[in-house]
Amino acid sequence: MHNIIKNGILLNKREFSLSFIVFFYLIISFAVISRYVGSDLLPLVQLFFLFAENYITVSVYYGVRESLWEDALNIPEMFKKGRTFFFRVLAYKVLAGLFIVIVSAFCLSMLELVKETSLASAYLFIAFTVIWLSVPIYLFFLTAFTPLIIVAEDISFVKALKTSVLFLRERIAGIIQLLLLFLPIWFLVFFLLKGYNESNPILHIIVFYLVSILEVITVKTFLLFYKTER
Repeated sequence: MHNIIKNGILLNKREFSLSFIVFFYLIISFAVISRYVGSDLLPLVQLFFLFAENYITVSVYYGVRESLWEDALNIPEMFKKGRTFFFRVLAYKVLAGLFIVIVSAFCLSMLELVKETSLASAYLFIAFTVIWLSVPIYLFFLTAFTPLIIVAEDISFVKALKTSVLFLRERIAGIIQLLLLFLPIWFLVFFLLKGYNESNPILHIIVFYLVSILEVITVKTFLLFYKTER
C-alpha cells in the first residue's frame, strides 16, 4: 500500500498535463456559469456543464489509465475514447444519484416521523432506519469502482458493476485506508473552495488547480490500487 500511495502522488509530465485539462475546464465552467447566475438559462447551462464534466472526467480517467498501463498519453485519442465511455459512466452516475435521493428522502421522512413520537419510539425508529439502510448502502459502496473499471477494462456497465462489487468486497480494508487518506484532503480543499475564494480571484485560481491536481492524484492512486490488486 505504501508503494501504491507513493507512486500515486508522484505525477509525471503526462499526468501533470491531465491536471491542466481539468483546471482549464473548471475555470471555463465557473466563468460561464457565473455569467448566467440569475438568468432563466442557468439550469440549461448547468445541465450542459454536467454533461461536459462527465466527458472530461472519463477522458481524464482514460488518460491516467494509459499513462499507467501503456506508459504513454495521446491527447486526441484520449478524448476520442472518452466518447465511448461517456454513456456507461453517465448511467452509473444517474443511478447513484437516484439512490442517494431515495435514501435521503427516506431519512428525512423518518426524521419527520420521530418528531411526533415519544423518545423511546424515536430511538426504535432510528435503530430500524440504520439497520434497514445498512445493507443497501454497503452494496452501493461496493459499486464505487464501476466508473474506473469501465475505463480500465472497457467492459459493459453491468459487468463493471459486478466486477466492482467483487473487487471491493475482497479488498475493503485497502480501500478504507485510501479513503482515510484522501477524504480529509478533499474536505480541506472544498472548504477552501467554498470559504476563502469569494473575494480573492488569485486564491480562487490556486484552489481550482489544487482540485485539479488532487483529482488526478486520486484517480491515479485508485487505478494503481486496482491494477495491483485485481
